[in-house]
Amino acid sequence: MKKANPALIGGFVVGALLLGAVAVLAIGGGQLFQRKQYAVIYFSGSVTGLAIGAPVNFRGVRVGQVTDIRLQFDASNLSARIPVYITINPRKIRMLGGKKLSVVDVPFEKFIEKGMRAQLAIQSLVTGQLDVELDFQPDTPAVFIGDDPDSNEIPAMRSDFDTFRDQLSQLPLRQITDELRETMQVVRQLAVTANSELASTAGSARQTTDALTKAVGQLQSDTARTLASVQKLSDHVDTAVTTLSPQLNQTLLTAQSALKDADATLAHTSELTAPGAPMRADLEQALRNLAIASEALRNFSETIDRNPQSLITGVQR
Repeated sequence: MKKANPALIGGFVVGALLLGAVAVLAIGGGQLFQRKQYAVIYFSGSVTGLAIGAPVNFRGVRVGQVTDIRLQFDASNLSARIPVYITINPRKIRMLGGKKLSVVDVPFEKFIEKGMRAQLAIQSLVTGQLDVELDFQPDTPAVFIGDDPDSNEIPAMRSDFDTFRDQLSQLPLRQITDELRETMQVVRQLAVTANSELASTAGSARQTTDALTKAVGQLQSDTARTLASVQKLSDHVDTAVTTLSPQLNQTLLTAQSALKDADATLAHTSELTAPGAPMRADLEQALRNLAIASEALRNFSETIDRNPQSLITGVQR
């Protein structure tokens, strides 16, 4: 039986170790050989929704993660506080200032003096998950617990969620519910009243519409009758004018003839005025014709004065 080669076995072992080391470096991204910044934050309120591995953000930029969450009680008064341990990844932060520096090269106390504070923030409204938000809040007082001297402590401040929860707990929810119920009852009663009034108003509107329709029909009938009367009157006027036109024409012709005779008479006045003149008979005849025409015009004028409607109805003989 052939013996195993120890050198070959050792080569396989060394190769496997090297491959494992390369895999660890590839998966860890070289973070095993980088210095990290560790810190602890003490929260006095509930951290429901915060889990190990939750993001640590600075103004929305992820710079680390939560590594541990613990619970502590004060033996004197049994007050509870929750230390949350976080780690800051230096690769996520770039320091500016001439020479190449890392965030771990800056004393942690300078960040605290600048106003570094931590608070819980809602990561997702659907799942209710929380994360840790870091920011500079120099106007917020720094309260230190100092329970873990081996870790840098970031002062905690109340989150907006805690403030909202406290305000919500102070609201008189039962009173608001009762008032809301009473308001809904009033609204329901108003709706019933409004429906009844709308029904009554609809009935009145229907009656008004019927009356208006009837009035419009009556008006159309009266208008038709009026138009018929006007048409009939117009026909009478046309007939009267047609009837009087020959009489007027005859009168005008008679007057014109008389005027012509008068013109002829005036032209021969010198001959007619002499006694025994041969044209005297003609003058007398012209004067008689003029008198007849004048009498006819006077009679026509008197008829019109006595009965002006004769211009429309015709002269009654």
